[in-house]
Amino acid sequence: MSRTTGPTTGSEQQHALIAAPDEVSEADATGAVDAADAVSASEAPTHVWRTRRPGRTATLAGIGTTVVTALPVFLVGGLSMQLRASTGLTESMLGIVVAAYWGASALLSPLAGSLSSRLGFRWGMVMASSIGGLALIGIAAYTPTWQWLLVWLILAGAGNSLGHPPSNALIGAGVSTRRRALAFGLKQGAVPLATFSAGLAVPALGLTVGWQWTFAIAGALAAVAVCFLAWRVPRTKRAPRLARRRPERLPRDLRVFLVLASAASGLGAAQSSVIGAFTVTTAIGVGYSAAVAGLLLSLGSLSNIIARPLAGWLADRGIGGTLTTVSLMMLSGAVGLTGMALALPWSFAVGVVLAFGLGWGWSGLLHFAVSNAVPRFAAQATGLVQSGAYIGSAAGPLAMGFVFEYFGPSTGWLASACIALVAATAAAIAARFHPTRRQARAAARDSAAQNSAAR
Repeated sequence: MSRTTGPTTGSEQQHALIAAPDEVSEADATGAVDAADAVSASEAPTHVWRTRRPGRTATLAGIGTTVVTALPVFLVGGLSMQLRASTGLTESMLGIVVAAYWGASALLSPLAGSLSSRLGFRWGMVMASSIGGLALIGIAAYTPTWQWLLVWLILAGAGNSLGHPPSNALIGAGVSTRRRALAFGLKQGAVPLATFSAGLAVPALGLTVGWQWTFAIAGALAAVAVCFLAWRVPRTKRAPRLARRRPERLPRDLRVFLVLASAASGLGAAQSSVIGAFTVTTAIGVGYSAAVAGLLLSLGSLSNIIARPLAGWLADRGIGGTLTTVSLMMLSGAVGLTGMALALPWSFAVGVVLAFGLGWGWSGLLHFAVSNAVPRFAAQATGLVQSGAYIGSAAGPLAMGFVFEYFGPSTGWLASACIALVAATAAAIAARFHPTRRQARAAARDSAAQNSAAR
């Protein structure tokens, strides 16, 4: 069997992180930098690949890890109606358990980044996927009440936080520079792939063999992914870690821009996490059968899977790729959420496609725009933006769960549309504070002052 060695510098891995970061963890921006530091050139890493195509293996490993660690929370959302009968799961409780998943991911991200740098590629990804698989099996084996569901999703959130730093660093090590952005796009597309799988699981498994077997089958597939990771992903041989340098402080004139971008990220993540959690239950209330509601979740997820790489592909060609584009996508998502609030079967279906595709397809583009705006501080900037996304992902379902339960689904979707509208406004204002625009306005003022003085 062929083995390929691919030494990679820490700067290359950090570049890979910046090239196409996405929503799922602050560790994408900080923990993966830890991993990159851990395998920097001065520590002379050696990656022994058990394949002639390390780029493909790295990408598949990243996709597999992301799906396994994200699947528990999206399966809970997709199978919430079946879980309600067995565990007493209400809308507000659903919001609590989904918020717990994202909250655990956020709180454990700094620790996960440090831990993954010590474990290396293989064992970091194996541990993350094993934790995700354990959560799936745990839900299937013992979930007598919704409180146990809370426990299992906190565990899954820990796996989610641990999975992204080694996945990103592995792609940085195994994928060539010219294909790295595509690899990151495919890897981050695994998030809607998890919701797509959860939607298909409703008619295929949830309504036939039951929710316990659905989670058990998902856990078995997670075990297959763990075996693949243990077999194919290389270990990282490295010397002891060197002392880390303190990050450079952000300039004051960038802080307003980054605060606005972080606010847009947090508010956008709040409404998008609500979409993943409550679409199926609301679709059933609108008049769809449980099977069709699950397929509708898959349809929306498919639109998201298409929108993310398409937005990046257009941005690479100079079309969009700005915070103004992000604002327009969020605004389109608000329109979709309004359609869902109308509670008509046709408007709900169209709204799901818009809300998932455009209202949730902006995240990678936001990170791209921010990292391009401040390339010198890209890791810090994307880390701040990701922190906002995590806060929103936890706060959105927590708050909206109570709104859905006590004020009704239409009010809940309308409130989510308002959040998306505020997020779009924040992104549009952030575009006005873009460093390039500010420099252009300052240059124009200086030119006008010089012309006035010359007269």
